[in-house]
Amino acid sequence: MQRNPLTAIFDMIQAVERAQRFSCGLSEAEFTSNEPVQWAIFSQIVILGEAAGRVERTFQNANPDVPWASIIGMRHRLVHGYDSVDWVRVWKTLRDDLPSLLYKLKTLMSNEEARKNEP
Repeated sequence: MQRNPLTAIFDMIQAVERAQRFSCGLSEAEFTSNEPVQWAIFSQIVILGEAAGRVERTFQNANPDVPWASIIGMRHRLVHGYDSVDWVRVWKTLRDDLPSLLYKLKTLMSNEEARKNEP
């Protein structure tokens, strides 16, 4: 059964937005010393990667601006290495990568919805 990629993209957008909300106003030092926030962000990155993995490979290949493999790979590293998470790397992902990813995902969603509504 083929899944609707927009459903997964919507889930990805929500995960990024939640991660940003959970960390709003925190410095790196505050983040790395706040275990509840760390695990909240962890869960959103896992959801982000899980949703990305649900997007069909053909759709991923047609939309190379989204770093699908990196997103899915980060999820795998976190889930399988839960006992040795590099929280500084998670912080850098949160601050350096997620804002541009959110823009790309929203643009992709908008373009796909417009394409879907074309006569």
